[in-house]
Amino acid sequence: MFGGDALASHLHRIRQGVELIVGTPGRLIDLLMKHDMNLDDIMMFVLNEVDCMFQRVFRDQVLIYSTTISVDIKKMANSLVKDIISLQQKYTFRLAIWVESKQKMQKLFDILMSKQHFNPPAIIYMGSKLGADLLSNAITLTTGLKALSIHGEKSMKERREVIKSFLLGEVHVIISTGVLGRRVDLLRVRQVIIFDMPNNIKEYVHQIGRASQIGEEGTAIILVIEENKNLFPELIECLRSSRAILPWELVNSRYDVCTVFDGKGHRKLKHNF
Repeated sequence: MFGGDALASHLHRIRQGVELIVGTPGRLIDLLMKHDMNLDDIMMFVLNEVDCMFQRVFRDQVLIYSTTISVDIKKMANSLVKDIISLQQKYTFRLAIWVESKQKMQKLFDILMSKQHFNPPAIIYMGSKLGADLLSNAITLTTGLKALSIHGEKSMKERREVIKSFLLGEVHVIISTGVLGRRVDLLRVRQVIIFDMPNNIKEYVHQIGRASQIGEEGTAIILVIEENKNLFPELIECLRSSRAILPWELVNSRYDVCTVFDGKGHRKLKHNF
């Protein structure tokens, strides 16, 4: 259940009797507040994207999932659960490629036409809605690959059709804005290409995580340009922690990164541009 679909149809199905409800917080809150419903009989509650949505406590069993769990969320979870089990997903091989801004589009086409580097089905992350539309057309015309775009300005029906075509194997590539960064499970994805870096590293982590779902290993290719320099310190840390090979342009003296501590013992990143 989620916003955008008719509320009446959701109510009808629930009143007929269901054993499992999968829903977004907004729609569930609408049902609880406006339609005399309660969750007293819930025996298990599963909360995904816990770093964004951990707002209330349910009885009995609580399962929490997230790719990025902050220190505060860990503390809260420890206060509620006695025995926490951490499950690690399969490894995502990461390849960071330094490229000049003017050459980025050609580099992408080179990857898509390379048998060695292209591993569909794939998601390409783009920074703008118009850019996603234009890039999907350009990929189809240039490479012959079937590509479709998805973003917030497309209707729910259009987005469903894109995802359906992708899951059925009719489309090899989806060009997406942040709408597929999290909250939508696409189990067939084998490769992620980040064409435009997101505004923060947390979203980057969610995006590359798309390439290793349900026990499958995947690959993530990150196109790095100099305009991304505000993210370099954290990006370098992420790449090093995953044992990725860094482009020399990213680790030369101009973008030197080191760990320092302030007077209170808090870790800080120091870098030079």
